[in-house]
Order: sequence, then C-alpha cells, then structure tokens
Amino acid sequence: MDFEQLKAFYTVAQTKNFTKAAETLHLVQSTVTRRIQLLEENIGKPLFIRNKRNVEITQTGQSLLSYAERILMLVQEGKAEISTLQPYEDRLTIGSTSSVWTVMEPILKEYHSRYPTIAVMTKTGHSPDVIQLLLDNIIQIAIVYIPPSLPNFEVIPCYEDDIVLVGGSDHPLSIAGSIDIDELSTIPLAYVNWGSPFHDWVVENVPRSYVPKLQVDKAELAIDFVKAGIAVSLMPRSIIKHELTEGTLVEITVNRSVLPKRSAYVILHHDKKNRPCVEKWLELMTEFGYTVM
Repeated sequence: MDFEQLKAFYTVAQTKNFTKAAETLHLVQSTVTRRIQLLEENIGKPLFIRNKRNVEITQTGQSLLSYAERILMLVQEGKAEISTLQPYEDRLTIGSTSSVWTVMEPILKEYHSRYPTIAVMTKTGHSPDVIQLLLDNIIQIAIVYIPPSLPNFEVIPCYEDDIVLVGGSDHPLSIAGSIDIDELSTIPLAYVNWGSPFHDWVVENVPRSYVPKLQVDKAELAIDFVKAGIAVSLMPRSIIKHELTEGTLVEITVNRSVLPKRSAYVILHHDKKNRPCVEKWLELMTEFGYTVM
C-alpha cells in the first residue's frame, strides 16, 4: 500500500472533494484521482461514491480511514523523532532512582564514550514516577526497585544490593563494631524507608509502637547525619561504597539477624528491546556483570 495513495485518500476523506484535496496537497486533480483509483484497485473495493458536487466515503473507506490516519500520524512522529536526533543516529532515554544511578554511573559513562553517535537522556525519580515515564513513552528503559506487573512489558531482575548498618568512624556503635537485633529500636537511627522487603524486616524486629525519632526521605541527608555523628543508618551498600572504602563510614554488624537485600529490575516494553540503542545498553550491562540478556 503506497504512502502517497493513503495520503491522497485521507485528504479526500477530510475535504469530501477532489479539487480541494488536490489544492491541499499541491497536486493537480488528475494525480489525486489516479492515486485513489490505484488504491481502490489494490483493495478491490470502492472507497468513495462520486457525484458532481462532492464525494461520500463508503463503508470500506470508513474502515480504512482510521488506519490511514494512524499511519500518517506515525510517519509524522517518525520524521519529528529523526529531526530531533540530528546530528545523532539514535537516542537512548533511560530512567531510574538516584540510588540506582550510583550503581549504573560507570555503565552510563562507558555507554556515552563507546557510542558517540547515540544521544543519551536520563530521568531520575522514585520508582513509581519512573514507571509512569515508561508508560508515557518518555523513556525506553526503567531501572527500579519495585517491579510492576504490566502487560507487554518485560521485567528483568538486575542485581541485589545489601542493606548494611553504618555509623561515622568515631561513633560509639562503630567503635563497638556490632549490635544485637534486639537493640535496633533503641539506637539513634536515621531511618530511610527502602521499601519492601526492607520495611517488612524492620517491622518484624522492632516493637509495634516503635517510631524512629529521625525519618528522612533522601539518602544524602541520612549520610550527612551519620557522618556528623548524630545517628547511624541502614543503607544500601552501593550508595555508600565510596564512604566505606574511604573509612568515613563504618559497617556495624547486626547480630542474630540476616539483613534484607534490595532487588533492582530492568523494565522495558517488548517492542523496544530490539532497538539498537537499547540492545547496546543491555549488552553493556552484561559486560559489567549484570544478567539482563
């Protein structure tokens, strides 16, 4: 089915007049008429009922009209997408949480260096916000901690992050090196809710009436409190890897309990998985040791 024939068909259907359609398309009327005839021959049924004043669309034409409109719209969107890519060959849009980006940053840097003809755009937010960006087709890949249940989307387990209790290098608990799980509700904790299963683990190990004195919604803020010696905190290891290596934060063992892990997932639409820029990202994650292919 020829694109120019569909364009002529759609324009005639909108104007209900061959002469007006020709003017809209900047063509002579005979060209529009010929394109409609060829399309009708291809389909095997008439698309319009012609009279002296105007034309009426047939039931066959009405059935074709919505598909023609979608095809023309997709072509326009494709042209717009291509124009925004220049001078690049492709564009990768990927969204994640700020804590996941601390893990993915080396991959992002390598991707940017290895593929100079692919433009990259990142989005950062909480897991539900990132998923909404994926549903709105603003990003192609989401990497989040809360796996959604969505039709037509692939959910790939990416990695597990240890949750560890940490304190500043001079904090008494850091010097002691460990606490018992029964002491969890009594220590000066800067509490960040890392979601399930972390929250479930906390609920199981503190009294029902327990309310953390200090609750913060940003990892950076909790880290600042811990470095200042005001509190200790339960944090994903990936976020504080640098501080643990430097010694500004110290891991504190929690006796008689296995701390939970935080799982991250790659989410993408089935139709996007074979796009070259997406394939290259997944291949690079595999090179870095993540099982996502």
